[in-house]
Amino acid sequence: MKKWKTIIKTIIIITIAICLLYFYAKTFIYRTTYIEYIEENVKGEGIDPYLVLSIIRVESGFNPNAISSKEAKGLMQLRDSTYSDVGNLFPPSDKEIDLYDPEINIKIGIAYFKKLIKKYNGNYYIALLAYNGGMGNVDNWIRQGIVPKDLDKSFVSDIPFKETRNYLNKVISTYNIYKLLYKI
Repeated sequence: MKKWKTIIKTIIIITIAICLLYFYAKTFIYRTTYIEYIEENVKGEGIDPYLVLSIIRVESGFNPNAISSKEAKGLMQLRDSTYSDVGNLFPPSDKEIDLYDPEINIKIGIAYFKKLIKKYNGNYYIALLAYNGGMGNVDNWIRQGIVPKDLDKSFVSDIPFKETRNYLNKVISTYNIYKLLYKI
C-alpha cells in the first residue's frame, strides 16, 4: 500500500510540474504578446500569425526597444531601409515612422515578409533566409545553386551564413513549439 501512495504522489508532483512548465512556457517564453496587431495585418494573406510571433521571438525576444548592431529596430528588427522597401504600401503620413512602436513595426515587418514570400514564389523558408540574410545574398545563393528555388528544411545545412542558417532553424523550431502549445 505504501508503494502505491509513493507512486500516486510522484504522479501528482510530475503532473503539477508539467502544468507549471506549460503555463510558464505560454506566459513567458512562447507568449502571444501583440497577437492582435499580428492578426490584423496577416488577415487574408495566408501568413500564420504564429510564424510572425516566432520571428518576433527570435528577432527581439518581444522587446519593442531592441536595437541590433546593424541598427535594426523594434520587435521585428527592421532597418530604416526596410520601410523604404515597403513604404509605398502605406498611405502617406506627415508624422515620422517610429520603428519602435509595436503596431507600426509589426505592420511594416509583415508587409516586408509578405513581399519576400511573394518574391520567392510562396517559399517561406527562402523568405525567412532573405529576412535575415538579405535578398541580395539569397538571390546570389540561388543563382550559384547553393540554395535551390524550392528550398525545404533538408537544405538548411547548405546555407553559407552560419547566422542565417541558425536563424532559420530557430524560427522553424519556435514555430513548431507554438503549434504544439497552441494546437494550431
